[in-house]
Amino acid sequence: MKKTIAVFAIFSAFCMMPLFAEYNRFGVPDSAVIRRTVADRWFDAPLSDVRNFRSEIRTNEIGERFQVRMEESGTTFMIIVAPEVQLSVDFYTEKGVENRVVAEYPGDACGSWILYKDSITGKTTRIRWYFTQNSDVFVQFTPERNKTLGDFVVDGCYAARSVPVGFIFNQLYTASLADVLKITENSLPWRYAEIHAGSYLPKMQMIGVIRKNLSRISYAEDAAYDENGSPVRISDGKSRMVDASEKENGSLSLSSAGFVKWIVDGLIEPISGSGTFLAPLVQPTMIYDPLSYAGMKESTEGVSFMLDWTRNLAAARFSVQTRKNYMYNESGVDVAIEPFSSEMTDKGIMQTAGYIRNSGYAIARLRSVLYVLGVTEPTYFYLAAIRRRYVSANGTAPELYKFDQTAVLFPYFDKNGRFAITVFENGTEVPYSTFVSKYKNSFVHLTRVLASEKFFPQ
Repeated sequence: MKKTIAVFAIFSAFCMMPLFAEYNRFGVPDSAVIRRTVADRWFDAPLSDVRNFRSEIRTNEIGERFQVRMEESGTTFMIIVAPEVQLSVDFYTEKGVENRVVAEYPGDACGSWILYKDSITGKTTRIRWYFTQNSDVFVQFTPERNKTLGDFVVDGCYAARSVPVGFIFNQLYTASLADVLKITENSLPWRYAEIHAGSYLPKMQMIGVIRKNLSRISYAEDAAYDENGSPVRISDGKSRMVDASEKENGSLSLSSAGFVKWIVDGLIEPISGSGTFLAPLVQPTMIYDPLSYAGMKESTEGVSFMLDWTRNLAAARFSVQTRKNYMYNESGVDVAIEPFSSEMTDKGIMQTAGYIRNSGYAIARLRSVLYVLGVTEPTYFYLAAIRRRYVSANGTAPELYKFDQTAVLFPYFDKNGRFAITVFENGTEVPYSTFVSKYKNSFVHLTRVLASEKFFPQ
């Protein structure tokens, strides 16, 4: 009896919702009014009829234009209700290149609503809804017997999967996004869609300053600058000789680790009056079994060097920021979030391990983690320690995994709400796709560092 009353209450709530869609807090173009108008004609018609329908352009209650159309792919056909997007396109003519603004209706645009059906049986399989400027982030709903199940997907990973939601599936045909937000507020992680505009300014300023200085930086093995800005070798902390032109031109010679230190020092020195001391940065943050292969190789191979380096650097920044000395294990700088339970793969939906202690995240899944961090920790950037597998030349020695590279990652959302990741490595800026390809099958351990507009690197 209680279940019947609950279902009736939910149904009544939908029936009492206003004819015109509410403004949703994300500002997403809403097609609810349009879908209510076309539902009888488009959503329940057999494929043979829908194939003969011409696409329609319709306008919602505030003048936003949407296209209603059908597309087919394999054994699936889709009814798409997509908002108009203005795109700048170059047209090549006899007189040269002419730039024009054209109207398009992408199926994965922010505000697009898609009904998926089986081409053979005609049964509805799911509804997908795009609600950000990033097409790899969406929610989708699936009917299962008398229930409706919801998924929240970020870059192929499920932040929520098959979560029962409190409405009848067919109500999604005409519901507004505001309706869905209201009813799934506690069942789907909408916090991952709350972009904090303006919070990314310190990171953007840091990115700009780093870019301006890259031309001064050249790569050199084992090279860094100490707390006083003097050139030293990382391996023993002793002074190193640099070319006279370095001082004359204001140039810098840095290794991978030295480059990351240079960035963090740019945040620390304005507060403390000096850069980070070298000795604390090489202190171990994890202890290997001395009888294990990694333990025996630690002293000669520096198996965890970059992990120790990035952890201690982040802890140093945290200590200066809070004006209290913290050891690494007291600072909370490690990123160990577990926002996902599974992922989409070529082999279907697979469970995902997520964070692995003292290893980090598989680089193939890193972008989705950085997306979540960009939303939930908008004022932080991340030091990345990269763990790679090494196999001996003749293949006889056991496999060895080493943290031997590092990078700095800035996840952010631009003024249009589009997600981006800026990567600096070895004194250069590299595209994120290049970074992932370079370290394919590796793990990346992240430590968080608070960004600041008070950034003045040497």
